[in-house]
Amino acid sequence: MSRKTAVRRSRTRTVAAASLIAAAALSLTACGGGDSDAKGSPSAAASTIAPGGSGGSSGGSGGSTGGSGAEVGTKVGIAADVSASAKRCTTRQLEASWASETGPDMNNDGQQTVLVMLKNTGSADCSMVGFPGVQLQTAHGETWDLRRDNEKPKPVTVSPGEQVAFDITFLASTRDDDRKFAPNQVVITPPNERRNLVLDWPYGGALLDQSAATRPGTFIGPVNAGM
Repeated sequence: MSRKTAVRRSRTRTVAAASLIAAAALSLTACGGGDSDAKGSPSAAASTIAPGGSGGSSGGSGGSTGGSGAEVGTKVGIAADVSASAKRCTTRQLEASWASETGPDMNNDGQQTVLVMLKNTGSADCSMVGFPGVQLQTAHGETWDLRRDNEKPKPVTVSPGEQVAFDITFLASTRDDDRKFAPNQVVITPPNERRNLVLDWPYGGALLDQSAATRPGTFIGPVNAGM
């Protein structure tokens, strides 16, 4: 082998090695640049998350306005036709009364219904949804917490001076051998409240005591738009 040929091969190997080193350097630079970009711009991912959601897609769980947000609104008493600015009605701003203190017929052995009115005595709209708590009490201290019916509650808005209502359906006791419950007072707890409103039972007579029954004939309905 001539000296000239050996020199050419040596130069070829040197160039090839240099090319490999340059390629490796470029590869490392590209990897390093990717890490720097990911760390330096986290807002690119965060900006796609919709408020209150878990993703940025308008068709996903985060961007949908008709998904879980509507369910939450219903739970807190806000619906499409209820002002979002209306706060929950509190016991302090409510006044309870009977829709009528005449009737029902306590000698009638069929199911009867009476209405209880809840009036907004405050200065602003308030919202309400659900069942009130209702406990009947006798003059001797016996109590009966009434069960709810199967009606689905609907949210309502109560303007100042306006009323909403709920019903108490009951069976009067008309036989001497009935187990009787003679109400003296009705203790009412508005939906989502802890304070009570108290009404006297104005109808006299006694109810058929089914306080231990699984499906009693005496029960309450949810709050509905007033009369």
